[in-house]
Amino acid sequence: MNIYKKNPPNWSYDSIRTELLYFEKIYSERPIKDNQGGMKYPHMFAFYFILKNINPEFVVESGIWKGQSTWLIEKTLPNANILSLDINLKKREYISSSKRVTYSNKDFINHDFSKIPINSLVFFDDHQNSYERLMQSYFFGFKNVIIDDNYPILHGDTYSLKKIFHRSGLNDERTGFKNLIKALIMILNHYLKKKIDKSYKNEIFKYNLSVQDILPNENHFKNIDKIIETYYEFPPIFKTIETRWGDNWTEEFYPTEKPILDNSYKDKYKKAFEEAKDYNWLCYVKLK
Repeated sequence: MNIYKKNPPNWSYDSIRTELLYFEKIYSERPIKDNQGGMKYPHMFAFYFILKNINPEFVVESGIWKGQSTWLIEKTLPNANILSLDINLKKREYISSSKRVTYSNKDFINHDFSKIPINSLVFFDDHQNSYERLMQSYFFGFKNVIIDDNYPILHGDTYSLKKIFHRSGLNDERTGFKNLIKALIMILNHYLKKKIDKSYKNEIFKYNLSVQDILPNENHFKNIDKIIETYYEFPPIFKTIETRWGDNWTEEFYPTEKPILDNSYKDKYKKAFEEAKDYNWLCYVKLK
């Protein structure tokens, strides 16, 4: 199993290590110390580094969670305009007061992107279908895309680019009796509201129903390969013996770029080492 690569940007390991020195202080200032369920050190740093190098005028983040990523975008790009999207805004702990930040609970596809700046970027951390998200981004005219949930073929609840590149399809691991009951309640609630009020409308997302299974499809790779100019998986800061799922982090099943640091730096970058298993092959894509 190999890493899909395409015209990677000229970001040297030396330049990455230099930025890591600056990021140490930034990460210590984060407003949410326990961001379980959201980005931690490996992806926060990757996101910071890519933002700083691309320097977009306009950033869309799809998936806010507690708000840590919104804070980081503001910290990294103080002059950028930000559209922060999440279908559930009640989870936020950090809420920006900046006029440059706009919040919305509408899905990415339901916004007007007809007049976005050329140098715009969209960041997906929403556990949606990456094939669909990349095609939507291309249609709307976004050239720069970052995808957080880039799960390997053996794991994950998302149809990721890594799965597409390896033609594996998706077997959604969330399937189970508890999720089935939740899905049935959601559908029943939707059905009853429509019966009571004929004008009632609401979107039900496939992710919430745990029905994202996708059969292997060669054409998905062919279609996105045509529109990708650059594909780059940001390297882990440290590579641990085990993955976040507890199995061996081998090149056979988890091909990965070489880590930024070796374990001799674990005392200097304690938090980075402590959260090293939260790496999930975050990737940067430049579209044609």
